[in-house]
Amino acid sequence: MSDSDSNFLIILLIAAVIFLIPTIIAFLRRHPNRWVIFLLNTFLGATGIIWFGCLIWACKAIHIAASPRGTNGGESGLNLAANDVMRVRLEHGIPTPLPSPQMSSEEKLSRLERLKKLLDDGAIDAEQFQRMRDTIVRAE
Repeated sequence: MSDSDSNFLIILLIAAVIFLIPTIIAFLRRHPNRWVIFLLNTFLGATGIIWFGCLIWACKAIHIAASPRGTNGGESGLNLAANDVMRVRLEHGIPTPLPSPQMSSEEKLSRLERLKKLLDDGAIDAEQFQRMRDTIVRAE
């Protein structure tokens, strides 16, 4: 390999690293959209404007969810593919509608199964589950 060939390879390697700086930054920062940044940078980065946009996006603040069940990114607008989980608590001041007295046993079973799924998914807590379960069971 001649000296000019090795110089050309070194220059090509340096150019590739400079070209992929937005992707490198996104992966080092574990950016929620690192794969999108990689794709845009790789396929459209040569336009210059997309490269600069990817660089800014990779360097922007990253929203990290406080809870382990939350998603990184989301409603902050930084992660286009995710939404932050927002827990909603039912307060005692809001009356829970009582099921109709004519409710069949199959309908009760169906409502109890849906209620259990809400508890298992973490959408409601145990106290809310118990209160709503009691209203379904009492409707006879």
